[in-house]
Amino acid sequence: MYMVMFGVGVGFIVLALIIGQVAEFDGTMFGFLKPSLVAIFLVVMGGIGLILTPRMDGLVLVVAIISFAAAFVVAALTNRFIIKPLYKAQNTSAFHMQDTIGIPATVISPIPQGRFGKIRYSISGSVVTSPAKSENGEAIKAGEVVSIVYVENNTYFVRREENDSVPCRN
Repeated sequence: MYMVMFGVGVGFIVLALIIGQVAEFDGTMFGFLKPSLVAIFLVVMGGIGLILTPRMDGLVLVVAIISFAAAFVVAALTNRFIIKPLYKAQNTSAFHMQDTIGIPATVISPIPQGRFGKIRYSISGSVVTSPAKSENGEAIKAGEVVSIVYVENNTYFVRREENDSVPCRN
């Protein structure tokens, strides 16, 4: 029984890695029942059961209780100290392109008339560079301060700022 749990847990981890890489699966099933936690639980319970069964011959219930408890503790600690903090960090550093509308940026690669250039702006504590075009098609020199007016097809459309403050020096 423990060999099956261990094997299913390892197989589950491999399958989750493949599906996660191919389909960008975020790993949530029923709130706390994330596939990674289920896999950790199965691997730990199966592994500890495999280790303890020969040493505690005849005490099947004791082995099952110890294996279950250890698996639960390891999965809970993994969730609390690894998965939740990583998920939280991912959500705090992410932003939507629409969140950038109205923020100032610096032109780092000139925007020729009717063509593309590059801007640099700061959002959510990150400095980002992106392709940009002038909103009205005019040329904008490198170093000029602009405002992001709208985003279309991953391109930022910008307008010259009236003041000379530099929003982003990096």
